Amino acid sequence: MISDLLQHIVEAGAVEQNVSKQEAAETVRSPAHTTIITHFELARTLERANRRFATFLQAEMTRQGVQEIGPAHAMLLLTIGDDELSVGQLMDRGPYGGTNLSYYLKQLGECGYIERIPLARDRRTVRIRLTEKARELCADLTEVAAKYHRLVAGDPENIRKMEVAFETLDRLERAWATAAIFGSPGER
Repeated sequence: MISDLLQHIVEAGAVEQNVSKQEAAETVRSPAHTTIITHFELARTLERANRRFATFLQAEMTRQGVQEIGPAHAMLLLTIGDDELSVGQLMDRGPYGGTNLSYYLKQLGECGYIERIPLARDRRTVRIRLTEKARELCADLTEVAAKYHRLVAGDPENIRKMEVAFETLDRLERAWATAAIFGSPGER
């Protein structure tokens, strides 16, 4: 049913773009496969890639002797980077829920990775910034990730493929966010 729906969407888009149904069907099929890649398969692949990346981060952090925080904490530190952000800004930049984010920030503060700076005009509001310990960890992780990036990217063609993958994932993320707020296209 989902495959039929996706096929219908592709065919409808083809009509709008004056492309034949056969050409439209071929655009959603991988040349090596006869199955249609759906949003569900993409989401599952993203989840697996995210878990693999978390495993990679954990292994690198263990090699560096960092055991008091996990990969989710490291990603939060990398999200903060050189900025000084409010909790609301952090929530906008990453996939953090309020409760999880507060818990992660509490742990990072206790372990000496972040500083909380109260605003002068409203002491209840704080800005978050990295400590030197966190900046060193982020630099180390960024250096290791750069080595793997060079290994995977390798040449201009692979770099372009990564750019296309990023652009596609970014478009999907925006489409899913819009659908979550406004409903699917047929419901508007």
